[in-house]
Amino acid sequence: MRKQAFSYVLGLVLVLGCFATFVSAQDSQEGGKPGNRGSFVFQQYDASEIQARARDAMQAAARKAALDGSRPVFHFRPQSQWMNDVCGAFFHQGWHHVFYQYNPWADTWGKGVGWGHARSRDLVHWEWLPPALLPDRDNGSTMDASGSAAFDANGQPVIFFAKTPAKGAREQWAAVPEDGDFLRWRRVDLGLAPGKNGVPADVKASWADMFAFTAGGQTFATFKSANGLICKAQRPDLLAWKAVGWVDGLGGECPNLFPLTGRYGLILSTLPISYRVGEFDPEKISFRFAGGEARVLDYGVAHLEKGENGARGLYGTTVFTDGKGRSILLGWLSGFKPGRGWNGCMALPRILTLVGDEMIQTPIPELQELRGKASSLNSLTLNGESKIVEGVRGDNCEIMAQFRPGTAKSFGLRIHGQGRTDGVVVSCNPAGINSAGLSIPYSLSPDRPLKLHVFFDRTVMELFVDDGRCVSTRVVYPNAENLQVEVFATDGMVELTALQVWEIKPIW
Repeated sequence: MRKQAFSYVLGLVLVLGCFATFVSAQDSQEGGKPGNRGSFVFQQYDASEIQARARDAMQAAARKAALDGSRPVFHFRPQSQWMNDVCGAFFHQGWHHVFYQYNPWADTWGKGVGWGHARSRDLVHWEWLPPALLPDRDNGSTMDASGSAAFDANGQPVIFFAKTPAKGAREQWAAVPEDGDFLRWRRVDLGLAPGKNGVPADVKASWADMFAFTAGGQTFATFKSANGLICKAQRPDLLAWKAVGWVDGLGGECPNLFPLTGRYGLILSTLPISYRVGEFDPEKISFRFAGGEARVLDYGVAHLEKGENGARGLYGTTVFTDGKGRSILLGWLSGFKPGRGWNGCMALPRILTLVGDEMIQTPIPELQELRGKASSLNSLTLNGESKIVEGVRGDNCEIMAQFRPGTAKSFGLRIHGQGRTDGVVVSCNPAGINSAGLSIPYSLSPDRPLKLHVFFDRTVMELFVDDGRCVSTRVVYPNAENLQVEVFATDGMVELTALQVWEIKPIW
């Protein structure tokens, strides 16, 4: 009995020791913070051969990624390697689950891209989970392209993706969970392929981005590169589908069609990303647009060069309902410098609401948990001058400023390194706003205050103007390890009525 007890205790110590070593290794790669929520849940997971190889590749790259001081610290991102579209999300039993295009093998896009997976209690702090989907020769896919997530009639999640065979057109597939923590997923053929179940035989081989949505108690789906094709689920488990019609105006990647405040919103990943508002008729399979032409959702496109490093701003989005009943927009940010062991992150979660036909984007208030030391400026008048906000430190911050336009030719905010004159500028003038070199049409009035809300995270700047009526998300490189925030006015006067700056605590 003593020998058995000793063996049991020794075994338990060894297991706990190995687990502690694993978590410690993860923490060291993310700055050595104790209690880091970024460690993988592989300790609860019997990894397959491909999952084990992916884990090793991710952890090897993480050592390189951890050395990059430009990597965001309060935006969600994988531990390492390449991330693109956010391709599904849902809330279930206290957890927000998010899926994203992920290449565990390299910090670039290419064959082998599957679906990464993470979860969060509050949409602020994240825990990495094993990749939900990894293509390989055993499942006949070279890439598992973007899609979405939905609940079946029993309240169980289903994820939809585009299987990419070595030859021929893509096929739309699903995956269903095999465990209660949603760590393992089983692939299911939906029968949605060219020439099957009403899908045209000549549909483009690149069709993908299946986005499931509900209307009239039924579940439908949109696709990219399919001429507006709409399919409808034929069974309560959402594992059998049929083409039922077409909707004009779905040109663009990741067509998110979703209920919003008693109506429907349509977001398309165009350049720049755009949206429309209207009504979807589930009987006639039609979408009646309101408000004229499509509007810009986010002014973030600076350039789009060949290859994966073009700056698209916000792109590759998904929309889901969170645990508080809010419509939450998630999306991918691109434009980071290559070769650093990581590339890509997620924009801060945004609440979507409607004011008439205008889609308003508001950063989730849970982000306020990250606020640290605050600095401020009292109400003052700037007349052709600038003023630095004293006390700001670090390389990330949140800024809330309100101006009353006057005679100044331009006014706004500068974010730069201490002792430097370059950096990132948000400049406002009567013709519009310039966000880090990108012009945005936006009318200013001397009779109306202008609000600027900025989140700056090393190389990511998210700008919300007038409580989310206009948004710009940019990837920038200001060379600012020690930030200074400055307000300015040129050639005239502007009134700064309020300004606060918070240092932001990292989530990793």
